[in-house]
Amino acid sequence: MRSAIRSLFVIAVIVLASAAAVLVDPPDLCLNEITGLIESVDTAWSGANYNVRSMQVTTGGQQVSSTMLTSNAAQDVDPKLAIAPNGDVLVVWWRDLTKDALIYRKRSLASGVWGAERLAGAPAESNSHPRVVYAEGRPCVAYQIQNTRTRSVGCQIIDDDVEPFRSVVATTTFNGQLDLKLNSESRQLWVTWIDNGSTVGYSEYAFDKQLWSVPAFESFATDSPAAARARIRNRVLGL
Repeated sequence: MRSAIRSLFVIAVIVLASAAAVLVDPPDLCLNEITGLIESVDTAWSGANYNVRSMQVTTGGQQVSSTMLTSNAAQDVDPKLAIAPNGDVLVVWWRDLTKDALIYRKRSLASGVWGAERLAGAPAESNSHPRVVYAEGRPCVAYQIQNTRTRSVGCQIIDDDVEPFRSVVATTTFNGQLDLKLNSESRQLWVTWIDNGSTVGYSEYAFDKQLWSVPAFESFATDSPAAARARIRNRVLGL
C-alpha cells in the first residue's frame, strides 16, 4: 500500500507539472483496488478549451490508458472521481456555461466502456464544484448551486433516474469559496462547507430516512477550517 501511495504522489507531480502553465484544478487520483491500477482525472488544454481526461496507471508508474471524456467548445473543469466496490469508475465535473452544468460519466469494469454523459442536479440551476464518493455502494455527489445573491450546497445520490432528485442541504450568503468536502467513512456520510469567514457548516445523511440533517456549525475562529473539520469528523463518527 505504501508503494501505491508513493506512486500516486509521483503521478500527481507529473500531471501537475504538465499543467503548470495554466490555472487548473489539481488531478484527482484513486487506487482501484479491484484492478490494482491508479485511476486519475484532470483537465487538459486542447489549445482552445479545457477537456476532461481519464488515465489509468500501474503502481509502478506505467500508463495503461488515456481517454478524453469531453470534446466541445465549453470549458469542462474540476473533475472528481470515485470507484465503486465492484471496480466501476464514476467521474463528475462541471461545464462552464452561462448556467453551469454538472456532468458525469461511468465506466463499467466488465466492459471497459464509458457510458454517455448524464446530467446531475436540477437542470434549471447553475451547478459547479462537485465532490463525489461511494457510500453504501451508491455514488453520492455534493456540489455548489449559484444563485444571484446566495450559494447553496446541493447533494444527490446518483441513481440514473431520468429526473434525478437532489436535496438543497444548506444556503449561505458567504461569497468566498465554499470548499465543499464530501466524506464517507464507517457507514457515515456527511458534507462540510465554509459557511462564513470563521465557521464550517456540516450536515449528515440518514440512509434509513434518505434525508440530510439540519445544518450544524463548527467555529474555526481560533484555529483553522481543517481543525474544525477534524472535530466534525470525530463528532459524526462518535470518536
